[in-house]
Amino acid sequence: MRPLPKTTAAPIVGPGRTVLDSGLPWPELSRLAKADQRARDPIYGAHRWWARRPPAVMRGLVLAAALPEGTSENEYWSAFADPTTFLSGLSAYDPFAGGGSTLVEARRLGADVAGCDVDPLATLITNFELAPPPNEDLATASDRLLAHVAKRAEHLYPGVKGRPLHYFYLRDVSCPECSHTGPLYRSLIIARDLDRVGAVVRSSPITAFCPKCFAIHNLTTANQAALNCCDDEHSLNQGTFSAARYACPKCDRRWTHTDLRTGVAPRRLIGVEETVEGGRRIIRAPLEIDSDALEQASLRRIQLAGELALPTEDFAEQRLEPRPRSYGIVSPLSLFSDRQLICLGAAFQWIKTADISDSVRHGLNLAMSNALATNNLLCGYATDYGRLSALFSIRSYSMPALGVELAPLHPDAGRGTLPRNLKRVARSTAKSARRHIWSLETNKPERVQLDFAPDPMPRAVNCVSAANAPLRPSSVDICITDPPYFDYIFYSELSEFHRLWLNLPLTDHPLLPNLSDGPVSSYASDLGACLRATLPALRPGRPLTFTYHAATFEAWEAVGLGLDAAKLVITALWPLRNDAQMGVHSSKGNCEWDVVLVCRPLDECTRQPHDIRFEDWADEAARHDLKFSAADEQNVRNALVMAVSRFAHYQVDSKATNQG
Repeated sequence: MRPLPKTTAAPIVGPGRTVLDSGLPWPELSRLAKADQRARDPIYGAHRWWARRPPAVMRGLVLAAALPEGTSENEYWSAFADPTTFLSGLSAYDPFAGGGSTLVEARRLGADVAGCDVDPLATLITNFELAPPPNEDLATASDRLLAHVAKRAEHLYPGVKGRPLHYFYLRDVSCPECSHTGPLYRSLIIARDLDRVGAVVRSSPITAFCPKCFAIHNLTTANQAALNCCDDEHSLNQGTFSAARYACPKCDRRWTHTDLRTGVAPRRLIGVEETVEGGRRIIRAPLEIDSDALEQASLRRIQLAGELALPTEDFAEQRLEPRPRSYGIVSPLSLFSDRQLICLGAAFQWIKTADISDSVRHGLNLAMSNALATNNLLCGYATDYGRLSALFSIRSYSMPALGVELAPLHPDAGRGTLPRNLKRVARSTAKSARRHIWSLETNKPERVQLDFAPDPMPRAVNCVSAANAPLRPSSVDICITDPPYFDYIFYSELSEFHRLWLNLPLTDHPLLPNLSDGPVSSYASDLGACLRATLPALRPGRPLTFTYHAATFEAWEAVGLGLDAAKLVITALWPLRNDAQMGVHSSKGNCEWDVVLVCRPLDECTRQPHDIRFEDWADEAARHDLKFSAADEQNVRNALVMAVSRFAHYQVDSKATNQG
């Protein structure tokens, strides 16, 4: 790789207009975000977070907030590509730290960083990212942890022809109308070999089960539509569950998972996938040895009760997302099999009591917390690829028709085993990252390997609301953040799944619309309080900048009222493609573009309505092979409408009187 150029631009020291005010290269940053979708930056693999902003975008915004207006393209992109401590001596703050990409990128650029979040899982993740332990320490502790778990649980996963990898289950549900009990399934297909890139190669193109006797059938042709068993022909694609409803075979009434309380319905083991010599996989019928192992696990869990660190709290009753309680799952324990509880509980107990450093302990806790998402009873199976579909991988608390239990100690196969989660966290400590930079020579993203080696900053993020964060006056040079959205996923209820295991309660109520107090006014009041508390920490003349998107004007109205409450005005607006969706994760209403709002105190600015047109942004995007969906266009237009009466002109050292 050719050497990266060194920048000659210097960060601003006093108040002044920045690249954020008049020259943010948003089309290029948007293309970098898209290019980085599949790039490997290990540090962000330590633990998933549901709203982590693309690192390239946050790096670009941090630089734009530090570099003075008039910085040349060459200076900006040279600084972007420079892996050294370019912003040394400056400080960056994120009042909604979340998954940590803003603070990690600011630290990689050399800034001192600080932040806060009400969610202790978010603070645990970000503090680990900012100060990971040595790789070798994590690897050594991981080996000891695996040996401890294997001693207590490995015999509960017996093999027949090879080593077990996946166990397939159906739920036997009872009709609320006629009390008929039968299996819930979407189709008879367990696995398919469609010759797809990255998929498991199988000896037969379709593996299916009989809906009467549940025998396993390996079909010989890929276009076969039915199987013959029990003196009957059964259509492969016909099931008892379709269009989000179960159809009772006896009375023909249709029911939802909530009606059926599917989450606590009895499970029926119908197949076991094993890995055999050469890495091949076979799916066999369950045998008595498998039933015996399940019974042993139930007894073993009782025997080991004192050696297992298991959650003791139930899922909160008052929730905006009714699942998983609506499935009948009241306690986290109901989301796991006895075998899973033994493995996970033994691991968390060992981490709690082991003689290891706090930073290693945090890393192991993150690894096991990640393992919760792939070792529970709501995991599904990607039939065409042969891998587990983790909880939260598509949407929150989805209930699969065909459930899959992973053998968590498998050493070299399987998505989300304990060894893989532990290795993933150990890899996250690497200093090198495969990322994209912007090449002015080719006018497109260029993939490079960047070597980041910032000094660690332990406990840089506090678990506290931004409205109550302990900040020194005039101590922050750069404030870039991404507040929780008004009308999207309730992240605190997703993190609850992890926090109950880690015994990490929220320190304050998250920034969410309160339906009983009026969603717009309650959200605006809380957002305003957080922004208002942040302002005294900013050095004079420094902007407070955040990214945002919303599906409704109601949400943007709440943002505007929050700015009013904090006595902030908007001095610049930019579109930024921040949240690219892929495949089954996308839907027609997804917003992939954020709007960047650059804000300053009203008493530093003169009100001046903006003349920004969405059409100009759309034309500029098209010139860079980017486009806005209908949902994105509505999002951006709503933002522009909200901003008209709140737009203002900022001039260095001005103390303009409000002209509004």
